[in-house]
Amino acid sequence: MERRGRRGRRGRRYLLVSLLCCASLFLYLNASSLSLSSSYLQLKDLPAANATLGFGAVLAVSRPTSPRRGGLLIAANITEIDISIPRQPSWTDEDVRGVQAVEHSRIGRGSALAWLGHLNALRWFLDSGLETALILEDDVDWDIHLRTSQIPKVAAAVRQLTHQPSPSPYYYGSPDDWDILYLGHCGDIFKPERWTADVPRMALPDNTLAWRKTMHPKTQAFLRNIHVKEKVRLVHKSIFPLCTFGYAVTRSSAHRLLHDVARREQDGGTVAYDVRILEACRDLGFRCWSANPELFHHMQAPSEIASVEAGGGVDDEGRLMGEFGKGTTNLACGARSRDYFTRDPKTLEYLREEVGRKGQCLRQVLDEPPKRPRSSLAQRISSLLARRAAS
Repeated sequence: MERRGRRGRRGRRYLLVSLLCCASLFLYLNASSLSLSSSYLQLKDLPAANATLGFGAVLAVSRPTSPRRGGLLIAANITEIDISIPRQPSWTDEDVRGVQAVEHSRIGRGSALAWLGHLNALRWFLDSGLETALILEDDVDWDIHLRTSQIPKVAAAVRQLTHQPSPSPYYYGSPDDWDILYLGHCGDIFKPERWTADVPRMALPDNTLAWRKTMHPKTQAFLRNIHVKEKVRLVHKSIFPLCTFGYAVTRSSAHRLLHDVARREQDGGTVAYDVRILEACRDLGFRCWSANPELFHHMQAPSEIASVEAGGGVDDEGRLMGEFGKGTTNLACGARSRDYFTRDPKTLEYLREEVGRKGQCLRQVLDEPPKRPRSSLAQRISSLLARRAAS
């Protein structure tokens, strides 16, 4: 009887151990999905960002002759974002050679000029005495809800991931605790097997995100393969972020980039400036975080790099372009539209109120031909809103 009792207890222990092993295996295999679902419960949005999106400054890399500058500033005006454009000097052949590798350079003159533009922005930032800056390329677009809704969610996630006290005097948490924030890129896309429980991440439900079916096919496939739900944005440790459409730096990281890591092309060649920044995150210990899908994306437009290098056409060096339907890739309602361009202060204020503050997406109606050929932009918008109110 005693032997049977011991045997029964031993059997129950084996059963318990087996169940624990199975449970551990299940948790391991489902770690990413558990991490995603649990993160929904931990996050509270921050208030709407200020005019510099919670950074010391928002800077645009833009040459004086860039045709993109007007559209950038109109979009910034409508969404009430304060963008500073550091003046670029007239770069000389000596300046170009200064960023190219002595041997086996892989960048042409156009790419070298783009590289110099980013270094110029970093230098401006360090000279300003500010603690953080967001650097944009002048051909980027962003959603009309960027400042009021999207940035607050991402900033709250960064604070959570860097274990900031609440409340914190810094919108994104202390600049001592991060180096680069990838808010605009052409994809931080990687193989699903790299999406393990070791990758810190937060999942942000966001109704202002574009519908998955309208996103770039590569973005769709990537999000599907790592089991991200519809209308969910991730903030995670950067793995393979390409392109520098919009990236934030601190004084420490900017100093390292300007004076060491990215001051020039690496010996043996570097494909482009943005690849060097990727290498800083992947190989050189920079603490980088990505918003995925991105908040800023490149608009389809003639490439300045290609024009300088006589290549012509659109710059497609690894970028997910906006050729898939109307609007900018991966954005639900971009702030940049040729129909928004106006010098009329009243029309601009109208757009600022309806689009920037109220979040009215007017892109669809503006893509349609006007019923009256000579109707003004404001009249077309007013007509749209009246029809919406009546329906």
